[in-house]
Amino acid sequence: RIQSYYGGIACMKKKISAIFIAVLFVFSLFAFAACGGSVTGAGKERRTVIKEENIDYNLREFLGVDESNPDGNMGSRAPTSESERNAAEWLHSKFANKENYPDLEVTPLEDTAFSITVSGKERTSQNVEIRFRNNKEKDAQVVIGAAYDGGYGSIDEKFTNQKSLGAISNATGVATVMSIIDYVSDNAEDLADKLDFDIVFVFFGCGNYNSVGAVRYVNKYMTATDRLNTLAMFNIERLGGERVYVYSDETETKHEKFMLSVADENGLPFYSLPDNMPIIDGVYMEEINYVHFGMIGEQAPFFQKGIPVMHIFGGYYGGFNLSDIEMRGSSNLGGTAEDTYTNLKSKRKDYAIHGSEAATLLIEGITSHGFSEVMTDSRKSAVDYSVWVKPLWAYLTVIFAIVALCVVLIVLVKHFEKKYPFVLQIKRMKIAVFGMDYETSTDEDIFIDIKKPSNPFDGY
Repeated sequence: RIQSYYGGIACMKKKISAIFIAVLFVFSLFAFAACGGSVTGAGKERRTVIKEENIDYNLREFLGVDESNPDGNMGSRAPTSESERNAAEWLHSKFANKENYPDLEVTPLEDTAFSITVSGKERTSQNVEIRFRNNKEKDAQVVIGAAYDGGYGSIDEKFTNQKSLGAISNATGVATVMSIIDYVSDNAEDLADKLDFDIVFVFFGCGNYNSVGAVRYVNKYMTATDRLNTLAMFNIERLGGERVYVYSDETETKHEKFMLSVADENGLPFYSLPDNMPIIDGVYMEEINYVHFGMIGEQAPFFQKGIPVMHIFGGYYGGFNLSDIEMRGSSNLGGTAEDTYTNLKSKRKDYAIHGSEAATLLIEGITSHGFSEVMTDSRKSAVDYSVWVKPLWAYLTVIFAIVALCVVLIVLVKHFEKKYPFVLQIKRMKIAVFGMDYETSTDEDIFIDIKKPSNPFDGY
């Protein structure tokens, strides 16, 4: 007898469909577990102390935008270039003007200058440091900074040919810090009495070349006592993308929680990073064997010295996005030759809104009750997780995830096997052969296999 097993096809189809749906469901859980990150200020009235007009005014002033220079005259500000030096001198001159900023102390550029060697050639850059002192004679300080150089092109002999003017990267960060300085200067008497720490504003040079300016500032310019007395460091960059993110550490920190609560109280939408941030294979911070875009920036060397930090930056990290983009559906301006004020105004219209919100967050945060205590406590309670980010643990985590997925699939398959049991059905057809009695059942009956043809003409 030649037997056919086609009777259970219907049950098999149901089982395959159920398994496919289960696999898709489990995959979706892994893919969307933390897409997008959480956001503050939802459903609350937005309140800002720095207006959008202030951000745009300072950005245009820094870039030198006017009717005859719609994109500005400050140049590309490539690291160690002449235009970067001009930008530093302009910032220094502006805030050293005692008539406009009588309560600020501006460090001479020669005191914050540094040199680097690129392709065998020594080059120079400089940071711009501005200090606002409190009246309580406390040694504590808070650092608020932004890189002022341009974010396009490599640091080599071709820098003079760069077309980018670094509007989004990072004139937006510079304009935001400038707006905070203006606010502090306008409210100097009240803030000097209220604060129990100095505010140090730093515009970092050579930021787009491995954050060299910030590294030199922390390691060479600041003393061990300065670092110990630094309550927190805030870095602002590339505002104008789809969202504004805040990042402090790979684990939850008390100071980030505190600052996000301030944002929530003022209805300011700041996003925390999703767990599926794009990971780069490399070492940017000591003892951490991977990198993501939240780690990269002028706050990194401060973090390395145990100082509580917060990186405030724009972009879009959500869904299946595994790259560093500013907005969904559009190519980046930052880091390209298209990074001009004209394009910023037309393609990244929220830059002034985001600058206003970032400036408000920092002003409201550092003037909130308990700020100093939270920053101090956050430093003391910082978690040393370096042992858990070694590659071995990553491999073990992946293996565990695969095993867990297999267990889930096995359980689901067993469940559907029980719910839809496979019942073997055998179909037989007796054929008439010359010389046999077709109507009478005998042991000599002949059966054939019933096959399902792919089309009605198969076999003809």
